[in-house]
Amino acid sequence: MSIATPTITNFTAGEMSPRLEGRVDLSKYYNGCRKLVNFHVHPHGGITRRSGFRFVTEAMESAKPGLLIPFEFNGNQTYVLELSEDAAGQGRMRVFADHGVVLKSGTAQEYVRDIPYKADQFDRLRFAQTAEVLVIAHPEHPVRKLTRVNHDEWTLEELTFIGQPEQWGEGNYPSAVGFYEQRLVLAGTPREPGTLWLSRTGEMTDFRLKTREVPLDGWRDREIVAAGGHTVRAGKNGDTMVLRDGDGFENLDGLKGQHPDGSTRYYRYKGAKNHVASGADLTLTFQDTVGDNGIEAIWGADDNLQDEFWECFEVGDRTDAQAGDTPLADDAIEATLSGRQANAIEFVVPREKLWIGTAGGEWAVEAASNEGVSPENIKASHEGTCGASSARPEAVGFATLYIQRAGKKIREMAYRLESNAYVSRDLSILADHLTEPGLRQMTYVQEPQSTVYCVREDGALLALTYDPVQEVAAWSRLETDGVVEAVASIYSDVCKHDELWAIIRRTVNGVECRYVEYLEGAFNGKVEDAFFVDSGLSYDGEPATSIQGLNHLAGRKVAVLADGAVQPDQVVASDGSITLARPASKVHAGLPYQSVVQPMRLESGSQRGTSQTKRQRITRVGVRFYNTLGGRIGPDEAHLEAVHFRSPSNPMGKAVDVFSGDKTVLFPKGWTRESVLTVVQDQPLPMSILLIVPTAVINE
Repeated sequence: MSIATPTITNFTAGEMSPRLEGRVDLSKYYNGCRKLVNFHVHPHGGITRRSGFRFVTEAMESAKPGLLIPFEFNGNQTYVLELSEDAAGQGRMRVFADHGVVLKSGTAQEYVRDIPYKADQFDRLRFAQTAEVLVIAHPEHPVRKLTRVNHDEWTLEELTFIGQPEQWGEGNYPSAVGFYEQRLVLAGTPREPGTLWLSRTGEMTDFRLKTREVPLDGWRDREIVAAGGHTVRAGKNGDTMVLRDGDGFENLDGLKGQHPDGSTRYYRYKGAKNHVASGADLTLTFQDTVGDNGIEAIWGADDNLQDEFWECFEVGDRTDAQAGDTPLADDAIEATLSGRQANAIEFVVPREKLWIGTAGGEWAVEAASNEGVSPENIKASHEGTCGASSARPEAVGFATLYIQRAGKKIREMAYRLESNAYVSRDLSILADHLTEPGLRQMTYVQEPQSTVYCVREDGALLALTYDPVQEVAAWSRLETDGVVEAVASIYSDVCKHDELWAIIRRTVNGVECRYVEYLEGAFNGKVEDAFFVDSGLSYDGEPATSIQGLNHLAGRKVAVLADGAVQPDQVVASDGSITLARPASKVHAGLPYQSVVQPMRLESGSQRGTSQTKRQRITRVGVRFYNTLGGRIGPDEAHLEAVHFRSPSNPMGKAVDVFSGDKTVLFPKGWTRESVLTVVQDQPLPMSILLIVPTAVINE
């Protein structure tokens, strides 16, 4: 026999596929888990129990699924928009801010507005935001813009385009939207699935492919009737002239000219000579004077210009170019991806290049030279053949994360130095059992740590800790008593971190209800503030035994943490109240959930090589905890020994402070060929694990 103490120093491989149970030759095997539920993996190695979902309100419509959209104007003004469809088939939108529903100014009434979209269309909605405007695309709807006027005032209107492509029309509108190099990008109509359109530079609604510069509307003609005089009258036309140096004029085909004061203007002169040199008799003196209609240009001239005609106006307007003209650099662009298949464009993501995901592959659109993208300077490169699903992607760091066409993998499109190419790496290869049911939505949270949350087709919620610099891509499952239907993330200026919001379908008294909830922030170290219940609420006030306000959980059994101590579970009464076993001033109550970590089968080594398949016995397990209270350890979830945290020095009847340090538990299991240990937390208390050191005896 031999004794071994294999050390589990980190969990940065996350939950791993059962297909990897035999890969003890894989370095990530020793950092992985057979099961990792309701824990977040830290990039630096440890795991922390997730906080609970805090209840906000019932969804607008509990009979149909909804959608959540993040809207961030700046770090101080962030919103979550809830979309739903009522019983009459009318789409509705509600706004959340500062953890609550936005109310109409001066009233207690929720701000709700109509929208033209229905529940079965929500998954195909695409968004692109610029400042207070959210541009919305859907293949069955004209492109619209949602504008935030105030917290409780939002407008939604169709965008009217200049030079709108003739192909766009009923049932054939763009299905993807984005912004790139100051251009609005629209792409992928049902009948032109591989075509994209880029607006004129700086002009979101102008899609004219060829234009020429012309004067602004409303310019005035003036006639000089006296040499050196200021008497003018309107109604005259002339030829286009360009002011060159402030003294003379030259008859040129070009349109742009600059006045000595730095402004750019156009000038016209009837009967212009082919060329008049600077300083010759044809000199003009410029001065501004304010007339009835604003600033007018008044000119004085010598006798040679008497009875000639002039005008002055600013540069800025456009008109359609003539046939055969070359498009200007900032004109709109229409381009079609050329491939063997006519695959639909599923998304556009602006990065250093414009990334495009189609059902058949990945493309990058960029300028062909070092200058900006223009009609004469654009190229599209086919960068991959994985194919993308219709789920909205996420831009994370230098990478673009997207769900592959079949919905079973998350791909990371990023530049790889070793191959000098953009590669779509499979981030789910070590945990393909988790994504096998299919993924339908994802959202990204940057703070407190880089995490991608994914919603599966069956309503399960997955968390992917993603840190490519540290080479971490660790999956875990976030299980709750319900079905997650939609997620979104926004930055909270109050909490100083990103928040995950969700619509969760729960069953209460046999009735399915949809609730809007958000994931509470990470535990702060004060046990009385520990929030580890789902669909939960908090009470903070004078000591009380009767706690009200849990109407949304009427009839359900809830876990209770009161003043930092666990109290017996309570059933919520029909009036939404619970009665505590003893009074408390700070109470958290909600649905209980269980957190589980089960590392991969231990590989302890032996005198004759591997310990795999040999009879062995774990005798004790040492765990290094951080800010932890409660927990049990054993071979599986049915056979567990409690970890004790209360010491004789702790006063009875008072909460025990969280613990950081080492605990050892005798292991309740005999000889087996499957060397597995399990740590469980099923109380509404925090847990973080930094290290696990089992002691094992191997029968050689």
